[in-house]
Amino acid sequence: MSAVDASRMQRRRLRHDRLASLWLTAAGLGVMVIVVVMLAYLVSVSWPLLKPASVTSLPQQALEQQVSDQQMPAAQTDPDWLSTLPDMPLAARDGLAAVLASDDSTADSRTSPLAGVWLADDRLQVVQQSAAGVRLRGSAIEVPAGLERRQASLMLSRDQLWLRIPYEEGDGLWLARLALSSPHVSAGALEDDAASQTPHSEWQQQWLPGPARLSSQQGRLLVTADRDGFTQWQLSEASTGTKPLARKLAHHAVASSASASSPAITAISVLRGGRSLIVGDAAGGLSHYLLPAHAQPLVKAGVFDSGLSAPVVTMAAAHHSLGFAALDANGRLGLYLATSERRRQVLDWLDAARVAAGVALEFDNDDRRLLASATREARLPGQLAQDAPLGALGKAYAGLAIHDPHQAVGLDAIFGKVWYEGRAAPEWIWQLESTGTHEPRLSLVPIMWGTLKAALVGLLFAVPLGLGCAIHVACFMAPRQRSRIKPLLEMMEALPTVVIGFIAALVVAPFVERELMAVLLGLVLIPLGTMVAGFLWTLSPRVWRNLLPENMAAFGLLPLLFVLLWMDVTIAGQVEQWWFDGDLRQWLFSHYGIDYAQRNTLVTGMALGLAVMPTLFTLSEDALSSVPRGLAAGSAALGATPWQSLRRVILPAAAVGLFSAMMIGMGRAVGETMIVLMVAGNTPLVDASLFEGLRSLAATLAIELPEAEVGSSHYRLLFLAALALFVFTFVVNTLAEVLRQRFTPPNQGSWG
Repeated sequence: MSAVDASRMQRRRLRHDRLASLWLTAAGLGVMVIVVVMLAYLVSVSWPLLKPASVTSLPQQALEQQVSDQQMPAAQTDPDWLSTLPDMPLAARDGLAAVLASDDSTADSRTSPLAGVWLADDRLQVVQQSAAGVRLRGSAIEVPAGLERRQASLMLSRDQLWLRIPYEEGDGLWLARLALSSPHVSAGALEDDAASQTPHSEWQQQWLPGPARLSSQQGRLLVTADRDGFTQWQLSEASTGTKPLARKLAHHAVASSASASSPAITAISVLRGGRSLIVGDAAGGLSHYLLPAHAQPLVKAGVFDSGLSAPVVTMAAAHHSLGFAALDANGRLGLYLATSERRRQVLDWLDAARVAAGVALEFDNDDRRLLASATREARLPGQLAQDAPLGALGKAYAGLAIHDPHQAVGLDAIFGKVWYEGRAAPEWIWQLESTGTHEPRLSLVPIMWGTLKAALVGLLFAVPLGLGCAIHVACFMAPRQRSRIKPLLEMMEALPTVVIGFIAALVVAPFVERELMAVLLGLVLIPLGTMVAGFLWTLSPRVWRNLLPENMAAFGLLPLLFVLLWMDVTIAGQVEQWWFDGDLRQWLFSHYGIDYAQRNTLVTGMALGLAVMPTLFTLSEDALSSVPRGLAAGSAALGATPWQSLRRVILPAAAVGLFSAMMIGMGRAVGETMIVLMVAGNTPLVDASLFEGLRSLAATLAIELPEAEVGSSHYRLLFLAALALFVFTFVVNTLAEVLRQRFTPPNQGSWG
């Protein structure tokens, strides 16, 4: 070859090298760009969860439309509509005092509103109105004298209509109930079957003693309060008979005149579902009380950072969540969520003079608007002969449009313990909103704990197996044997994890449940027996040891393993009978309250350990093989045994690589989906038991993401879980690779 040809070939080679280098650089930068884009997308989808509520003032036109949509139509157009009521005596039609609309948080556009009509003869008649007309519901009730009728309130709860009015002196509450056969009657039903609306139910009434300057009611919970404390009452569900309407459960003393640190109660509100109470005080504070279990006294769950500085004047509860609004005497408004005592927004809204004149707050049907109106009054007879009836929103003069689609989610709800209704103490719970009055419970802690728990238990099985195999193959096995065994172990990584999960769920899990004592005993007996046998082998005569070369010692252990397995199965039943009363699972439950689930953390760890072990073996063997041969040779030349060389020379030199291998194995176990999905039972629990199930981040994404509504809080929270999983695996794998490359010795090559 001439010098010209050699020079041309050299230039071509250099050009190809530069192109390859540019291509590899571009590919690496492309991967980095993709990772950054993925990270930015996950952050952009998750970020709205942490935004506070936003509010905008409603213009007058929208406010009037809101009032027009929710007010009783016939009452607006015809002040004399009472004369059109059928089956009402003429004497009763002559005097209309007022109309008190019912607080029906469950009503929708398909139902007809109920109202209480104050008559001139101190009676109250319930009517139901629709496009078909107005019909009577039940019989009229005579209202006793001496009541503060301006504070009267009607509430529709299931099939019962409740009327409560405090005494003028504030020393008690008058409670009445009307049982309704069908409280929500459609307009079509009123048109088609007028006879079905004929009243059959009679009023029941009861006087509740004690201070009752304030009262609030929802579901079966009624709370009466004065400045110093509140009393909790449980409402009866019976519609007939002599059973009392309300039963006193407890009295809670909150403030006293002698204690300056305990401000007086100024407002109370029972929230949706009737299991949470909000107490507002004279210092602008808000306290949260809830029912930890059915029919138990209220307990204090927490105190809000309200952002209010003046006495709380009034509050309004949301219809579809545990949210509420509170207004202080200076016109400052706060929006809150009772779950974890979260403040969503605080703003200066009304002037103090308007608040002092009397203001009532109410959410619209879908909780997207909050309206302020003059205080709703049940006027005295003779005061309202020609005025329009007083609906809940009939005189709204200010309103706010509320945009808070993710109010149930916050950092405290995601990562902190929350005291939920019906629970004995604050807990971490992952549970989507279900039927009934339960609020969504969206803590990521149970599934993050399940992810780490599964990964750590998997490493407990993978590290001894993978690291032990790597040490034996790299340091003790002959080169010819190593060339055959290493590829076989590495081929295990090609085994699909879905197959491992399938076998673990259908074969291993039932076996472990049936032979739990043998499995647990084998985890101790087999490693301990192997170590004892190895130690005894070193004490045996040299003639015996020469019969089995050192690089064949592992094969000599196979008969011993079969013997240990036979011993394990043989004595497991006797051990269980002697020490655990013949049933280990029952013994654990009766002594420690540990319940056994067939698909649990122990089985999951076994399956994960088998899946992670090939990766851990390959990386560990590479780290051990990369230790320079001179270190081991020098150690042997100084008279060290192979075990001493391994323990004092090779392992310290390869420690960073071994640690990197374990970190990569940890990242692999954290991101595993199919095994955890099929074997772990998918129960989001926060406990350290190996016999309970778990749920991981990856499994949660696989289960719930296909069914999550796009843009919902659940949907975005799953993206936040994906972000946490992505960041964890990315950081762990990147750190492991950096350590491996940073501390890898420059001279590589097998020393064995």
